[in-house]
Amino acid sequence: MAEHGGNIPLSWTDFSISVNPYYPDFFRNYENELSALSQRYIYFEDIEKNLGSIVGHEVFLTAGTTETLYVLNMAFKNNIVVENGSYSEYERTAQLFGKKVFKVDSVVESNFKDCLVFLNNPKNPTGRFYTYPELKKFTEQTVKNNSIPVIDDAFMDFIPDIPEWEKNWVFNGTIHMRTYTKSYGLAGIRTGYFIDPYKKMHRFRPPWSIGSIGRLFIQKLILDDGKFLKASMQKLNLERQRLNELLGTKFISPFFLIKVKEKTELLEKLAQNHMMVRDAYSFGLKDHIRFSVKTPEENNRLIRILTAYI
Repeated sequence: MAEHGGNIPLSWTDFSISVNPYYPDFFRNYENELSALSQRYIYFEDIEKNLGSIVGHEVFLTAGTTETLYVLNMAFKNNIVVENGSYSEYERTAQLFGKKVFKVDSVVESNFKDCLVFLNNPKNPTGRFYTYPELKKFTEQTVKNNSIPVIDDAFMDFIPDIPEWEKNWVFNGTIHMRTYTKSYGLAGIRTGYFIDPYKKMHRFRPPWSIGSIGRLFIQKLILDDGKFLKASMQKLNLERQRLNELLGTKFISPFFLIKVKEKTELLEKLAQNHMMVRDAYSFGLKDHIRFSVKTPEENNRLIRILTAYI
């Protein structure tokens, strides 16, 4: 599982996972509430409905996108289409269920029939962002091919100037997967949801999967009403703009994909300074690294070393 990043000592600065570096204040000092919740079985249909009313669509909670992938593959028998370099769990979970996996450079240009067609937006690891008209065209063409588009919205919170994307960027005939891991910076709390217009997936969810800490997090997220996201994303957007100016790039994703020289030496030097980036070799890019946007102080430490290898 180390290929996904994040498997480092707690004292290190982890640029290998693309998560919000700021911690939500609404999720501090919750021990008494958690203790009370942990003494009973955790049902979450009530907060699921509350969350759905905010999102504007019927949502089904899961322990994050990875659990959603298992549920998806149980509910649908179709083979899958993924892009080269995309999230490896798309492929791995499909193979566990005996499915064929077709890998292409661009799913928006493919015409596979009777398949589940996966697209993450913005695209990992390149940061390529698909606009609303592009996604609408992709989903309509995919449905026309008797296939099912599956859009992974993991990084959408980080894209500036798209108000109410959860409500407005939902497409007909499309399964949407959403995780809270990235935008709330809480990788250890496995929570998210899916939207399934086919009404098949929810029957395959295991009971009690998000647990007491996941339920409490969703409760507090609903009460926060987006205030944490708005404040933290404003800071991250300013920092991303600063990094773009320093590096001469134009990324709008929460991660940067950079071609480097002497990559092995760079990774060793970063490790000596207790920092870790993502080796993009796992995406098929032997001369690239991917790193996330963190706080200005953390980014400065990285940039001081990285500039000598660009």
